[in-house]
Amino acid sequence: MKEPLRLPFVFLLVFLCATVVLTSLQLFAGWGLEDSEVRRFTFELAVARLPRALFEVMLPAVLLSIVLLGFRMVRRPFSRLLGFLIVLGVSYAVLVNGMIWSHRAESGVRQSAGTPVSAQYLQPGSFTAVGTRYVAPRSLKGDSLGPLLVVDPARKAPRFTLYTSGTVSTKDGIVSLQLAGAKPLSLREEMRPATTPLFGADRFTDLFLRDFRVMTKDLRELLIRSPGRFLVACFALLFLVSASLSLLRVTRWPLFNVLLLVLAVRAYLLLYHVLAVDFAPTIGRVVSDPLLALLAPSAAFIVLGVLLLLVDILFIPPERWTTEAGR
Repeated sequence: MKEPLRLPFVFLLVFLCATVVLTSLQLFAGWGLEDSEVRRFTFELAVARLPRALFEVMLPAVLLSIVLLGFRMVRRPFSRLLGFLIVLGVSYAVLVNGMIWSHRAESGVRQSAGTPVSAQYLQPGSFTAVGTRYVAPRSLKGDSLGPLLVVDPARKAPRFTLYTSGTVSTKDGIVSLQLAGAKPLSLREEMRPATTPLFGADRFTDLFLRDFRVMTKDLRELLIRSPGRFLVACFALLFLVSASLSLLRVTRWPLFNVLLLVLAVRAYLLLYHVLAVDFAPTIGRVVSDPLLALLAPSAAFIVLGVLLLLVDILFIPPERWTTEAGR
């Protein structure tokens, strides 16, 4: 009985280590992508960004801890049902409380601690592409622009237009520029931050990180608009991931099992977003009860988790890794 008693404390230790590492990377990456050419990395900036960074890394830290704990459970087997319940209970308590408290702390941080939108997308004294035009502000102050020059290559000469001032705002990745002058101009385009090369991930890693960002964004919206659905969604996701630890014993090749588990976790992140967002209208037409339609993605995850538990109990030997290692 010693191993089941140790398991929650091992999970918390792994989670704390993962959170420290991922939060540090998140803070440095955020500075590299948004602030490296605008301000230095300071202690005050790190403290201001810490609550948001904690919220962003909470989900990957918990899922990583579950996977790493699965390795220990495979090497030191005991009751699979008891191990599943321990992992599910501890991870659920950590994820829910971590997201709730970090979100509250994030709401209390002054918004002025963030980098102005203008500094993220525009550089003083240099041209930046905004759709088919090029914009070169002389100075930046907050989200306000000083005198700026706009070049429109599609126009006949003169292609240059001088504007006395302007403002910048962003929403859902779309940057809006309102320019004041003799002929006011409004520009709205999707733009990439001006400092993305530093700390930029390769394509494969970026796709994997994108899945976590999308799932974290979905959970954030549920936490704000519907705390009940947020609790159910967290439980369903962790239920399925905890049940998926059986994949670590599905074959006699440990490395293949690990790869299978990692791919399965990524598939779950994609599947939830597809069911909750892309297929939501279809589910609403099939299911007459609005509440059941909203909970359909979580219900699907729980059903998949139950099936994995049954397969684990009925067909997968509990000590496959240890048996193979002893030969």
